Amino acid sequence: MGRGEEPADVLLLAILLGAGLALGLGLGNAWFGVSLALGIYLFVCARRWRKLLDWLRDPSPDAEPPALGGPLALVAHRVKLGRDRLRERVNQGETSVALLRESFSALKDGIIILDAGRCIEWSNPAARRLLGLRHPEDKGQHIGNLVRYPGFQEFLSSGGGDAEFEFTVPDARALTLQVQAASFGQASTVLFVRDVSAMKRLETIRQDFVGNISHELRTPLTVIAGYVDTLADMLGDDSPVIAKALLQMRQQSVRMENLLKDLLLLSRFENSDQPEPADEEVIQVCAMLESIRENALTACAGDRRISLQCDASLRFRACREEIETIFSNLIFNAVKYTQPGGSVDVRFGRCDAGVEFVVVDDGIGIDPVHIPRLTERFYRVDKGRSTERGGTGLGLAIVKHALIRLGGEMQVESRPGAGSVFRCVFPAERLAEEPAVYAVSLS
Repeated sequence: MGRGEEPADVLLLAILLGAGLALGLGLGNAWFGVSLALGIYLFVCARRWRKLLDWLRDPSPDAEPPALGGPLALVAHRVKLGRDRLRERVNQGETSVALLRESFSALKDGIIILDAGRCIEWSNPAARRLLGLRHPEDKGQHIGNLVRYPGFQEFLSSGGGDAEFEFTVPDARALTLQVQAASFGQASTVLFVRDVSAMKRLETIRQDFVGNISHELRTPLTVIAGYVDTLADMLGDDSPVIAKALLQMRQQSVRMENLLKDLLLLSRFENSDQPEPADEEVIQVCAMLESIRENALTACAGDRRISLQCDASLRFRACREEIETIFSNLIFNAVKYTQPGGSVDVRFGRCDAGVEFVVVDDGIGIDPVHIPRLTERFYRVDKGRSTERGGTGLGLAIVKHALIRLGGEMQVESRPGAGSVFRCVFPAERLAEEPAVYAVSLS
């Protein structure tokens, strides 16, 4: 298109120069004729530029380029191709966005897209229904002005990440909603809103059932254990078979008592994420750990080495039952899964995040595939070995919920045959520091 007009443009210039030169020679001034020809050519070029600029300023994407000659025709042709390709891409993008929005609109979970200023760009019908948003009235409104719940602004400011924000809508529906945030683009944010009310109700029903059934079983179990003890005392030495049966009955009743005790404790921890302030006290952790260490040595008949390193200048503020449950469960677990002659190292002291409690053993170890499920109720890595060693299968689940109540978290490192490391990290706010007296180091 433009390329074919270039020779014609050169021919036009040649004709003008020839005519100008002839005119100039006729007038006795050749330069005048050439200058006049060049002026006419420049005037033609200026008109072409004017047409091109007017076309480029035209907002209509379907406007055809003007009839131009020379290189400008090639420029107009290239611009037209670029416009067409850009329009095609825009149309494809708009189609994709429309398809995505249509798909998002069909979801039961809410989706809200926020711009860099945390203002609403788009929301699907589920988000409007769950959060009471209006469309299109709320478009461009700051999300903090429409979703007013304590902690929500801090959640957004933190960037969301893997964290979840949970709250209850204070209306007749009493919905429990869970919000997750993810950043995309330069500074945009997408919020995912999920109704977890049914799941929360089921969880509450399960917790209530476990707590209630555990309470109800304690009385008949106490009666059965009492009669077993009475029969064992009344039985003479001439009935070894019956004596063995009663012993097994007593052992199983003790096991069930421990299971009910752990179920009740777990149920209490699950029902509240925060301990009662009145139940908290300042605890001398080193004395508590030394007592647990002595009990563990007695339980294993001293055939394992248990060392203790504890910063005696630290005092821990917590509910005594909760922190003792964490310490004893992890220490006794380490002893249980360490072979005779092995060692268990226990440490309590400061760390970068606050304070840490670490239990390291050189026992049988755990395959990393099992680590994410260790804190599940009744989850056992090796059912056969776990049955031999006893236990209720609730210890680490109790530790998990006790840690949640204390604002801590647990990290586990282990490999089969290489032992395990259980590290509990607590926030520095849990410390009530006193002047250092001495450091405890027992082995």
